[in-house]
Amino acid sequence: MPNELFDTLMRFYREFIEPEFETLRSRFDGMVTKDEMLSHMDDIYKRFDRLESEYQALRAAVKRLEELTAALEQRMAAVEQKLDRMALRSELVELKEHVSQIEQRIAAIEKQLN
Repeated sequence: MPNELFDTLMRFYREFIEPEFETLRSRFDGMVTKDEMLSHMDDIYKRFDRLESEYQALRAAVKRLEELTAALEQRMAAVEQKLDRMALRSELVELKEHVSQIEQRIAAIEKQLN
C-alpha cells in the first residue's frame, strides 16, 4: 500500500505539478531580475545626464555664436559706413578736380577773349 500511494503521488506530480513548474520556470527564465532592471535604468539615467550636459554645452555654444554674429554684423555695418564715407570722399576729390579743370578752362577762355 505505501508503494501504491507513493507511485500514485509520483504520477500525479509528473502529470500535473511538474508541467506547471516547467511552465512557470519558462516564464521566469525570460524575465529580467529586479537588479538587472535597476542596472538598466541606471544606464539610461547616465545617458540622460550625458545628453543633458551635451545639450547645455551646445546651447552655450549657440549663444556664443549668436553673440559673435551680432558683433560681426555691427562691425560689418561700421565697415560699410566707412566705405561709404571713403566713396563719398573719393567722389568729392573727383568733383574738386573737375571744378579745378573747369576753372582753368574758364581762365584760359577769359584770356583768349581779352
